[in-house]
Amino acid sequence: MAAFSKPHSFMSMLLTVFVLLQVTVALSHNGHKHPAHRSPAAMDAHLEDTRSMLIARAGRVTVKGAPDGQAPRLDIRELKKNGDQWNLFLLAMERFQNKPKNDPMSYYQIAGIHGRPFVQWDNAGMKHTGGYCPHGQNTFGSWHRPYLAVYEQAVYLNAQEVVASFPRNQQARWQNALRGLRVPYYDWAAEPPRGEPAIPTSMRDQTVSVTKPQGKVTIRNPLYSYTWGNSLPSEIGWGPSNGFPTTLRRPVSNPTRSNNNQVNAIFGQARVGWRQRVFALFSSKQPWGYASTAAFGVKTARSNADSFESVHDDIHSTVGGTDGHMSYLDVAAFDPFFWLHHVNVDRLLTMYQLVVPNTYVVPGRVNRDMAQWNAGQINDANTPLVPFQKDSRGGVYSSNDVKETRVLGYYYPETQSRNRQDVIRAVNRLYGMGERQMQKRDNEEAAPIYSGRPFKAGDYDTVLSVVGDKYAMPGSYQVHCFLGAKPSNGPSNGTAPAHLPTGMINGTVPTTKPINGTATNGTAEFAYGFNSSYVGSHSFLGGSVAGSGNGTAPTLVEGCIPITAALQEKEANGELASLHPDHVEPYLKENLSYMVIGPNGQEFKPEEIPNFHVQVKSCEVQPTPSEDELPEYKDYIELPRAHLPASAPWTYTPGPLDTTPDLPPASDEGQCVSQQTIRYVDPAGNFLYEEISAM
Repeated sequence: MAAFSKPHSFMSMLLTVFVLLQVTVALSHNGHKHPAHRSPAAMDAHLEDTRSMLIARAGRVTVKGAPDGQAPRLDIRELKKNGDQWNLFLLAMERFQNKPKNDPMSYYQIAGIHGRPFVQWDNAGMKHTGGYCPHGQNTFGSWHRPYLAVYEQAVYLNAQEVVASFPRNQQARWQNALRGLRVPYYDWAAEPPRGEPAIPTSMRDQTVSVTKPQGKVTIRNPLYSYTWGNSLPSEIGWGPSNGFPTTLRRPVSNPTRSNNNQVNAIFGQARVGWRQRVFALFSSKQPWGYASTAAFGVKTARSNADSFESVHDDIHSTVGGTDGHMSYLDVAAFDPFFWLHHVNVDRLLTMYQLVVPNTYVVPGRVNRDMAQWNAGQINDANTPLVPFQKDSRGGVYSSNDVKETRVLGYYYPETQSRNRQDVIRAVNRLYGMGERQMQKRDNEEAAPIYSGRPFKAGDYDTVLSVVGDKYAMPGSYQVHCFLGAKPSNGPSNGTAPAHLPTGMINGTVPTTKPINGTATNGTAEFAYGFNSSYVGSHSFLGGSVAGSGNGTAPTLVEGCIPITAALQEKEANGELASLHPDHVEPYLKENLSYMVIGPNGQEFKPEEIPNFHVQVKSCEVQPTPSEDELPEYKDYIELPRAHLPASAPWTYTPGPLDTTPDLPPASDEGQCVSQQTIRYVDPAGNFLYEEISAM
């Protein structure tokens, strides 16, 4: 039996008592007009000094999430509708980002767990130089769960401090707003409400109006960017745009700044592909362990061509562009967009657990040296998810510990009832192929795009499957797909380098922009999403330095670019007889093309990129008339006549660090499988639910 208890958090109680004492003293001084009372700035400075001292004395952080029981994480648009809670969240984020960098619960240190500055967090230990995040690993989905919980815990702690800063006669109001405060998600795949942009302006505005103890004020929007100060700290070691000290999204130059409007316009186009990918993943019903990770190996060489991690990678690169922080794994977590994005990934994976119950993390070998793990070791659902401590005795969370999100104090609107049918109805409603057709909106650069129609009998789903080395280049490289003529106005004017440049594969990202003298910073790449033949993209998300970390083997991952909605449009226009492979394959042979764009906007010849392969794949889809069920996706098969560069047949040979095979099924002779009943309780010990699991 597995049970989860909630030891008292010494740190949280101590800080809360301290904050209340500080406020009481301050109010007492004000009430008696004490001549020596401190200014608000001095009080804040004193609070931070004492806080740092208390942290040093209290020992390691116990990750518990928000401490007030169970509450839903909401879409950012929904959270904003609650004015007081939204206000408190923004003020908490502002305070969080301003915490001293030596505080393990500061934004700087929590973001740094993911990658740079490549130092141990909270004395958790470090075996190798690098970040803790297991991208391309079997624990990708489960490791991020306690990571998001410690982020949520920090936001809540800062919100408590914000509440304590308000006058006593206002604190009841803000305590009410604090109750149930959870970090929001941004659903990048769902159709936005009518009349609203793809990305909410609350994530793109540079400033925001909030209520503080002194009244209405305008502050720097903490969801727009994070800044290290006047310069990048030396321990970070590297940063996009020559070490620019503020996070950037698809940056432009003169002056260096984010182009959030461009990001929004591209999201308006790309969202259709992401929605198709999410819907196909849910409909595939493959085991959670396969669907959660992009790793391409014995374990994940699946008939389906995609994963939630692969979709996640493309959002990263689309936000960052060719030189923004989200495009580099080792600095991505500093961009506030990262957290809204990853909460949504966790949400989709939590929903998927209910659609495909009794499947979870599968055993796999670590495919590169990491901060907490050695390459080659086998990880499973019981492996400690370093560096996240779960109790005061030094225990570390495992994937099994966080299988139920309520253990960490949250759930999602779609998973509140823990009912499979409720989740399936939500998937059909949010991601099914039946939304209104997109039109060009006023003041937006996005062209109209066909968003698809519901599947009917005889339809096939068709994708461009892409396999490559995740760390082949420093930073991200992106595959752009077209159904028709390729644009000629790309970053390198259609001229691909004869080979991968020296330094691009073995070194860090060059600081120059060798693109015919044109400074792109993402601007040239911008044209792709608005070409009439554009279908979509897929990204390989890497770090600032190429290579897997062990220098011996590539980290192969797989993703896809959906072509189905574009083909449905061709069918509707009379250019294509049907979606059957007999009609689709010859059409794609004549019309399908793609290009690979790497760091700094350079185009690369696909055939010359090591370990890079593409295939057109198609599978029959059996539609369902009921919103309580998902369509049935059959096995994907290759369409070899749709010949493309780097599409020659190849045989995958598992390497020594690839994922280990499954255990034999229970029906195999000699295989003994026992069962256990797992009983889940919340942090207060209240029963949640139980399930039977095979051992």
